[in-house]
Amino acid sequence: MTELIGELEAYWEQGWEGRIEYAFNFEGSKGPLFLESGQHLTIYSESGDVIWSGKIKFVKNNNWFDKHKLDAKIWSWIKQKGVSYADWMDWFWRKPPLKAKLIIEE
Repeated sequence: MTELIGELEAYWEQGWEGRIEYAFNFEGSKGPLFLESGQHLTIYSESGDVIWSGKIKFVKNNNWFDKHKLDAKIWSWIKQKGVSYADWMDWFWRKPPLKAKLIIEE
């Protein structure tokens, strides 16, 4: 089991037309670590309180009425089960980034 402390990131590249991947950055990383179903994630607010904690279970965002309210032309095919698309996108788009803890079971 690996426990990492870092920050959330909405990772994107030129040519993705605004699509993002949910990523995790930590000290010593050589690039973003893309989040996967089965990992355990804890997200902290700016004040250090837990916003969300649980096992990641990505599901398709099939609800086209569930839009984010960010001032950004970004989107994703997936979101966390049980969390609104708007909240999940907001947490990854924050500047400065939200702190988080990631546990990867090996």
